[in-house]
Amino acid sequence: MDAGLAQLLLEHGPDPMLLLAPDGSISYLNTAAEQLFGYSRSQLLGTDSSLLLAEPCRADFRALLAGLSGSAPRPGKPFTGSGRRADGTDIPLDITCSLLPAGAGAGPAAPSVAVSVRGAGHRAELHGNHPDDGGSTAGGAAHRRRTLAASTAAPAAFAGHDDQVRAGVLRDPLTSLPNGTLFNARLAAALRRPDPVDVLLLNLDDLRNLNDVLGRSAADQLLVEVAGRLRNYVRPHDTVARLGGGEFAVLLTECLNAEAVAARIAESLHVPLRVGGSLVRPGVSMGLASRTSPTLDGAELLRRADAAMTAAKTGKNAWLRFRPEMLNSVAITAEVDTGADGQAGLRQAVELGQISVQYQPVVSPGLGAVVQFEAFARWERHGRLVPPNQFLPVAEESGLIREIGDEVMRRACAEIRPWLAGDAACSVSVNVSGLQFQNRDFAAEVLAIVASAGVDPRQLMLELTESTFFAADTAVLRQLRQLREAGVRIAMDDFGTGYVSPDRLTELPLDTVKIDRSLVAMVRTGQEQLPFFAIMIDAAHALGLKVTAEGIETPAQARYLMDRGCDSLQGYLFARPAPASGLAGAMGSALTAMARADTAQ
Repeated sequence: MDAGLAQLLLEHGPDPMLLLAPDGSISYLNTAAEQLFGYSRSQLLGTDSSLLLAEPCRADFRALLAGLSGSAPRPGKPFTGSGRRADGTDIPLDITCSLLPAGAGAGPAAPSVAVSVRGAGHRAELHGNHPDDGGSTAGGAAHRRRTLAASTAAPAAFAGHDDQVRAGVLRDPLTSLPNGTLFNARLAAALRRPDPVDVLLLNLDDLRNLNDVLGRSAADQLLVEVAGRLRNYVRPHDTVARLGGGEFAVLLTECLNAEAVAARIAESLHVPLRVGGSLVRPGVSMGLASRTSPTLDGAELLRRADAAMTAAKTGKNAWLRFRPEMLNSVAITAEVDTGADGQAGLRQAVELGQISVQYQPVVSPGLGAVVQFEAFARWERHGRLVPPNQFLPVAEESGLIREIGDEVMRRACAEIRPWLAGDAACSVSVNVSGLQFQNRDFAAEVLAIVASAGVDPRQLMLELTESTFFAADTAVLRQLRQLREAGVRIAMDDFGTGYVSPDRLTELPLDTVKIDRSLVAMVRTGQEQLPFFAIMIDAAHALGLKVTAEGIETPAQARYLMDRGCDSLQGYLFARPAPASGLAGAMGSALTAMARADTAQ
């Protein structure tokens, strides 16, 4: 037979065929094998053939390969087992192996192994009889496209009922991504190979708020959209899984630049998307951990990625690579987030007065002065400060947020009063949870607190998140208007995250909007073309609102916002939150940083 014809028959024959090198790696596969296993040729060439087998079958198959000898070159008895497709589903297989004759493949000193694979029902699919294809002869190609795109379609037709059930157990029903069980299995398999292994853990920071504001259906839409974006920004042989709630995991194998992948994912998730009729920009925190030694197991790698993700939550919409010191903060978090025990510890802290307040300055570029301090709740636990993002969710779940909120407001008014007395234009801002407005007397209680502290109501600003305004009912708006009429100023925090459209600003009782730090983080060099800043600032000014940008960390960011008319700036560039005893130092630091920003190009 002509060699060209033989090659054509081998390449396009109906049976999947592979050629294995002496070390078990794949050196050739035909089109039918690509279609059966759902991988492209470029993904499989050079990889260990055990990738195509379910875990329980791998040891037996290696033993079969080791038992082949030149004295028995003809095909032996078929090996029956389960194959593993690219989408994670298992398929029943009959595999026949034989050594190539001496002089073929890699040569007589290192003979190659020819492998023929048969899977029950796979011929029907390759010939277009897949039930989803309506008998089209393009069925095989259509199925391959679905596989490579990690489609949400049902398992392939050649999988039996048991395999379909097993696939369902290993898949998240909403997104069709692998679940935690399947992710852990693939992670364990990846760690048995010497290639680089990286794990990214992602959490949607404001999924709970979105669920409360827009409803369960919109939250589900967000999860499906995030799943799709994650799949689009990793390679086909990488694994994207949903672990539960708003938490996802990405397994990168043989990746030469995991940090570039993390940055690419962060950028893709920052692009707004429309869910429930609203434009939403999901807040995402990510942690990246990489295998550093052969002894690092999957559980430890995930623990490190989780520690990095927790550390990233201190700056919303951030990703961080794991550092050993991050494990210390995770230990504290574990103590806080333990259900009833965590709530009991927090309740005791409230009763013992262990909730303290720290202050961060807000500077006015126009005045060249500190015009406000924002108050932040702090909890000192076991001699260390627990960040608000770690204990405030517990406070909201337990209802303790009302007591903590009242305590922070009392302390802020009392501790800042000497500074406020020096200039009537200065103010203190306090964050308020939407849950506090469930108390119909909240407005009256706020006014009673400022009166007892001897502070002018016009020197108090209350900050509410944008999502709170989106869901504000008549009772909340009534109390906000009551407070404004008494002189208290109202600010919308996290402005620009997508809950409230600019045209609705006219309906809300507002004095200030605070541009979310995730938007400010997009300014890196100061040369970016980001027209939405000017649009937001100009729209707010047209409505008579002041604009503050938070999360300023570099002179370039400060200069960029100043050039676009931002009224006030806040962030680590000027000063970190400090106790009341450190106000003078914070103001000095802020003014020095302001001077540097003035000269920044």
